[in-house]
Amino acid sequence: MPESKLNLEAEESNGVQVIHVNGPLDSMTFEQFKSFMEPRITQSKSKIVLDCQGLSYVNSRGLTLLVRYQRAAKQEFSFLGISGLNARAQKGIKLLGMDRIVKWYPTVAEALDVASAM
Repeated sequence: MPESKLNLEAEESNGVQVIHVNGPLDSMTFEQFKSFMEPRITQSKSKIVLDCQGLSYVNSRGLTLLVRYQRAAKQEFSFLGISGLNARAQKGIKLLGMDRIVKWYPTVAEALDVASAM
């Protein structure tokens, strides 16, 4: 079985952290993603956009973590926008009934516009 490799890179754009996610979010990379995101998501009034254009796969644990992060952002009066999800990930979110919680945007630019307006 090929080794899962997840690459996470952060940059700042007008006070918004843009996190580029490349590779799979699965059981092999779950802890890596969680360790990278936890300190960012728990900061009060943070603004984060996850750029998922390079996200090749996300399993149900990963989707559940995204929901958890959306809830945490709301509690911390923060913003978490998820952009560039592929159709397969969007379908998984809808099938699990998470589409009422997870806020996703077609592009990073659209998510950045919403984050900047907050």
